[in-house]
Amino acid sequence: MTADGYAPDGYGQEGHAQDGELARMRAELTALRAWRTELEELVQRFAQGVRREQGETEEILSEVLGRLDAVENASGRGATAPGAGGSGAPVHLPWSQRASEAEWRELADWLDWLGRHYAPQLHLRIWPCWPAHGGVVEELAALHAAWRAATEADADPARAGSELAYWHQMWLWPTVERIRQYYMFSECETDHAADRPGRPTDPAALETRVAEAAAERRRRENERYAFFAEVPEGFTAERPDGLWRRAGDDWEYLSLLDWEWHAADAELPPPPEETLREVPADRADALAADRQGWVTYWARYADENDWRAGEGPVTVVRRRRSPERLYDEAYGVRDGWAPTASVYAFLDARPSNPPHLVGIDVQEAERLLRSLRGVTGATEL
Repeated sequence: MTADGYAPDGYGQEGHAQDGELARMRAELTALRAWRTELEELVQRFAQGVRREQGETEEILSEVLGRLDAVENASGRGATAPGAGGSGAPVHLPWSQRASEAEWRELADWLDWLGRHYAPQLHLRIWPCWPAHGGVVEELAALHAAWRAATEADADPARAGSELAYWHQMWLWPTVERIRQYYMFSECETDHAADRPGRPTDPAALETRVAEAAAERRRRENERYAFFAEVPEGFTAERPDGLWRRAGDDWEYLSLLDWEWHAADAELPPPPEETLREVPADRADALAADRQGWVTYWARYADENDWRAGEGPVTVVRRRRSPERLYDEAYGVRDGWAPTASVYAFLDARPSNPPHLVGIDVQEAERLLRSLRGVTGATEL
């Protein structure tokens, strides 16, 4: 616009364009504000929904945990007994072996009531000889325990809900149908037919599979490590002084006392690098498995004079050069293997009358102990 108040040519058109752009921007800003308000409302509703669903989830979880607690309380705690094969490990006994006479009669009364009260079709009935079928007994005992838990929960006003409906749907009829379908129980309609137990496990197949599984576990574990034989002066890679493995910067040694791998530390660091020879994992496994290869045996005589006079040895001593310490032991009259100072006394030669030791192999050690002590297998590690 000029000083006298007149706009130059074209100003009106340009001014109108600017005004239109400004109006459009104001409209977009208004729309954005409305969208922001709507978004805030949606976020608030979403948060409220999350809190509500979280509360429902917590209620459901609480109900499930309560149901599990009720089942555990109703079924009782399992007893323990020595494991199969004399291992002594505790195992849970099945219901049929830990139930008292009263519990057996309670289960029988409940099943009789169930048959009268529900009166199922013939193909779904539990035949009277059910106590003679081991698997059927365990199924029915579990069904009874679940029923007790469901009825106890249903009788509690604070927990009244769908437990009994759940029991009917998920426990009662599926259990009955499973018993009739998978057990030799249908043959008992008119007269009891004894169970025909399955064939026992093939011991050879089991032993083979266990060995294969152990080998596979070792193979997977060994993939993490590089293995080294400790070969100081006087030893060879075929008969090393120790066995080590490394994963990154972490070292471990094979203890010859408990035959387990242990982490090296400041007090027991890995040996000097020049004494280590890397070996394949399978060779390391073979060395670790050959426990007797790490042991030195001697026949112990009372002293050198007895040995020279042709007197026989009095016992057997042995040494294990484990990385954490030397371990010497002698086979005693009553106590079996026990720590001894005989090896130190013989090698030191400072005592006035040290025992005399003659090196032997493990087979000779076994023969001597059988002759001297009347024992076999005493050299096993």
